Amino acid sequence: MRYTEYHAGKAVIKDKNKLSEAMEKLARLEDAEDTNVLSRWIPISERLPEEEEYILLSFANYTGLDIGRYEKDGENDNFYPGDEEETYASYGLIVNAWMPLPEPYREAE
Repeated sequence: MRYTEYHAGKAVIKDKNKLSEAMEKLARLEDAEDTNVLSRWIPISERLPEEEEYILLSFANYTGLDIGRYEKDGENDNFYPGDEEETYASYGLIVNAWMPLPEPYREAE
């Protein structure tokens, strides 16, 4: 979930009622940077990713990796390949861990 939008080149919070959540997310990101967590696998038993964010996924029953997304559907946690509507579970794949995608390559100017 994106908590901010830009006005005149500055990030501002969209909903002041979400300020506490946004600060918690920022603190987790700062902690992750400090401990290099951004480059390690995060078991889904430890923490789930933000909804609708593209992430790198690992599977308990498949050696390949894939880019997908997470959505909470009522009481169910679902992972989907890319923009597909069918879950990994419908293909018999069990997601066991995830990590944020790295920043895209940008050539130095």
